[in-house]
Amino acid sequence: MEPAPALPKHRWLDALIALGLWASSVTVYALTLTPSLSYKSPDGNELATICYVLGLAHMTGYPLYTWLGKLFTFLPVGDVAYRVNLMSAVLGAGGVALLYVICLLLTRRRLPSAFAALFFAFSLAFWSQTGIAEVYATNVFVVTLTLLLALVWADREERDRTTGPGGWHALLFPNPWTTLVFMALCLSFGLSLGTHMSSLGFAPALALFVLLINWRAAITPAKLVGGTLCFLLGVAQFLWLPYKAGSLNDPIMVHHMPSTLQGLYDYTLGAFPQMKFAYPLSALPDRVIVYLYLLEQNVRVPGILVGIYGMWEMLFRRPKRFWLLFTMYLVHLVFFTQYRVFDLDVFFIPAHLLFVVFIGFGVAQLVDYTMRALRWLARRMTEQPLMLQLGKMGVNMALAAILVMPIAHQLFANWAANDYSQDTAINDFYVNAFDLLPKHSTLWGQGGVFGYDMFYWRLVYDMRPDVIMPLLAGMRPDRGTLAQIDPARIYTTEAQAGNTNGKRTPWSASPGLLPADAWYVPVLLGQSGTLFNGRRMGLALYHVSAEPPALLVSQAQPQHPVEQAINGLTLVGYDLDEVQARPGGRVHLRTYWQIAQARPPLIATALGDTVLETHELGQGNLSRYAQEVHALRPGDILVEDYWLVLPSTVSSGALDLRLGVLDLRLGPRGEPTTDNLITVGTIHVQ
Repeated sequence: MEPAPALPKHRWLDALIALGLWASSVTVYALTLTPSLSYKSPDGNELATICYVLGLAHMTGYPLYTWLGKLFTFLPVGDVAYRVNLMSAVLGAGGVALLYVICLLLTRRRLPSAFAALFFAFSLAFWSQTGIAEVYATNVFVVTLTLLLALVWADREERDRTTGPGGWHALLFPNPWTTLVFMALCLSFGLSLGTHMSSLGFAPALALFVLLINWRAAITPAKLVGGTLCFLLGVAQFLWLPYKAGSLNDPIMVHHMPSTLQGLYDYTLGAFPQMKFAYPLSALPDRVIVYLYLLEQNVRVPGILVGIYGMWEMLFRRPKRFWLLFTMYLVHLVFFTQYRVFDLDVFFIPAHLLFVVFIGFGVAQLVDYTMRALRWLARRMTEQPLMLQLGKMGVNMALAAILVMPIAHQLFANWAANDYSQDTAINDFYVNAFDLLPKHSTLWGQGGVFGYDMFYWRLVYDMRPDVIMPLLAGMRPDRGTLAQIDPARIYTTEAQAGNTNGKRTPWSASPGLLPADAWYVPVLLGQSGTLFNGRRMGLALYHVSAEPPALLVSQAQPQHPVEQAINGLTLVGYDLDEVQARPGGRVHLRTYWQIAQARPPLIATALGDTVLETHELGQGNLSRYAQEVHALRPGDILVEDYWLVLPSTVSSGALDLRLGVLDLRLGPRGEPTTDNLITVGTIHVQ
């Protein structure tokens, strides 16, 4: 083990570098930020709303995240959801700046530390969380702050032991600044649980680190009492849970309501037991392979090799710091390789962060060896100081250029996947949906956590107070609410919401609240969103009707005849009431299809090269219609009549309206291709 070299001089320069890293990161994040609500996170719409109303989020509560989000809602930019999204960008970039300081404390080298910070900033998983309302970017900020305070405390503690009086004097009269840093460390660690409960897994590593640095520090009265009180102060944030427990309306969360000690445990430490250690030991090799695949996506194969090398170097050069980082990394790795969840990669973000620290240390050692070798070679070639200095500057510039290349690769390779700046589907849809709804109508949809794409508009902006949302106050509306419902003015965003034979979730409207034999007639179709796992999420407004829709016509007389066969169907023609529209507006479309096969195909509508929506022919009603109303025969003409939402991001000008059967092949970003769609007309967007 070599003694750690001194920190570089000119601390103001490091402050400027950290500020520059924050500014460059937050600029990229702002350019790719989601404009408002989004389905990129399954919980993001709930979190954005909960921050504004200061309610209680889903398990494990996230009180610190809620309070920080509330502060960001006061910013005079964008709408409320945008401001909470912006918090992820700002604090995520703050974590990048703190990561630079962490690596600087470990390596004492600016260039490798800046490299590690930017390399992590533009990694796939972390970047994906900086553009949406989610807890993971904020959690990285608090985790890096905790780790930084641990390293600063360790440096001060070791310096005090070297330069101070030592012995009982140091035990009874500790350095007050060292004690304050230790207390700040404990407070930060307690607060980190309010951004993600998994941070509790870092406790063994932090305790081990304290013992390795100075076990006497653990029994110093000032540190013991002060640190404990500060940690408890941070944990006291969870008193928010029983205080706000009555505001819950999610069926699963209500079942574990944190209004008692048992409920508080179930809502926090005992949350999601079905996901923890969900795989048998025989599945461990497969789970490790899954993790390695995710790690390779984020740091690439060369990064993995350099990270392993950095672990080896740190083990011998900075062993106490190594055991802190490696234990944190190992605990996180073991827990989440056994965690069953569809968006697993985001749970590994703290592990990716720690691995990048090892990468930074490995890069620092490689740079150091390179510089030593080049200095030896330069001295053999010349003894002139000026030439040596110029050579050193040239080598530094060359190394900087080499280290820029992986960062540039991360930036360009991950930009498309993490660019959410055009994701306006939810806002565009609901603005038009609330505009179309008749007065005193009833709007059903999903409840609980997944209903906040709809609840947001009422809770934040009090939009259409005349429209009844029965699931806003709870999963089972009271009789007074049900008595206000006009059966002729019932609408829903969930297809077949009242059909108990359809696909249901715990957040669907309860059976009996909507008539089971009702027809769900599409009124408005919005642009499809995409969830983490690639499942496309259609946005549609249905009228719940006792009468079947008029799906078949005996004779079609469209305004715009087409008569073109497309994959087993014939597009007879269409009616388009509005040839002029505005971005974010809607057009009224009526299409006529001649049936040539029994199985309903998937229909797609596009504006230019942008697929606006996809749906099954007949909007899910065709099979039932054929059984109960009119048997389908080849040659029958089916009509679809609905309003179509135009994205607010669409460019102005004359754009081709395209229709056809959906090609199941996907494009490079997971979107449907438009190869099978034909141009049938033009819409003028103003």
